Amino acid sequence: MVTHRSLLADLPKFFVGFDRFEHDFLASAVDGGYPRYNILQTGDAGYRVEIALPGWDKKDIEISLFKSVLSVKGTRKQVEDPNETYAYKGLSGKQFTRNFRVGDHIKLKKAYLERGLLCLDLIENLPESEKPVTITID
Repeated sequence: MVTHRSLLADLPKFFVGFDRFEHDFLASAVDGGYPRYNILQTGDAGYRVEIALPGWDKKDIEISLFKSVLSVKGTRKQVEDPNETYAYKGLSGKQFTRNFRVGDHIKLKKAYLERGLLCLDLIENLPESEKPVTITID
């Protein structure tokens, strides 16, 4: 039987120079899953991270991009009305921190709230010296 651990043990054979991969992968896999999110590719060099934050106000959200870590924090727990009782509570509203590891040349282009989603538009601005070069064989 192939286990998760044995697959990770083989990764250095295929990912030269990605020494932090296992640590980063495992750290993101055990983050609790809140809040839920999507990552979309938009065009050749763009991405959008959509984070489900229904009911959150933009003043209660902090976004930062520092040293290849995009961090989104819900800074203030949402307050419930004491005169209301939930029959079922499926939306959390609790404080959170959600981190995403991004490439060195990723920049945050725009952040906005739309239909209960916090949308973060990212762009990869790869310098010419970092772009792949095609070599013709003589």
